[in-house]
Amino acid sequence: MRSTPRKSGFRAWTLLAGVALASQVAGCEDRRTDPAPADLADTLLDDSLDFRDQVDPHAPYAGEWAIRAADCDEEKKIWTIEPRRMAIVPSMRFCLFEKVYVNTAEQEGETVWSAASQCLAEGRESQDFVFFRLKENLRDMRVTFNDSRSVALVRCLRS
Repeated sequence: MRSTPRKSGFRAWTLLAGVALASQVAGCEDRRTDPAPADLADTLLDDSLDFRDQVDPHAPYAGEWAIRAADCDEEKKIWTIEPRRMAIVPSMRFCLFEKVYVNTAEQEGETVWSAASQCLAEGRESQDFVFFRLKENLRDMRVTFNDSRSVALVRCLRS
């Protein structure tokens, strides 16, 4: 006899949980301007290397970079920066850009992009703000994490 009340109690709880979930979903609006999660996943999984061969006018910070031009020949010293993610091989740091902003006011011949980022380094996850200060020549850039010390980089050009 005890099994009957449990079953009906379980059914009532399941029904109640289903109604609550349906009411929450029905009242939700998608107010994001960023890509939907499926679109973002497609963007992040796109392994197209086209961005490395030319400068993207919408994300000129993207490309392969190194501290010195001579380091461009050593794969372990390259920073790979894409429009929505980056991998810094020397420090084994990986970041996903959640939002990217551009400062349209030019200062000293450079344009500044900034990205709210989720990063992983040394097994730790962090929320960082990354600044890309790109010179007019599009070959020199300074990268700063959370307003700490900048790292000067040069674009690795294909021969």
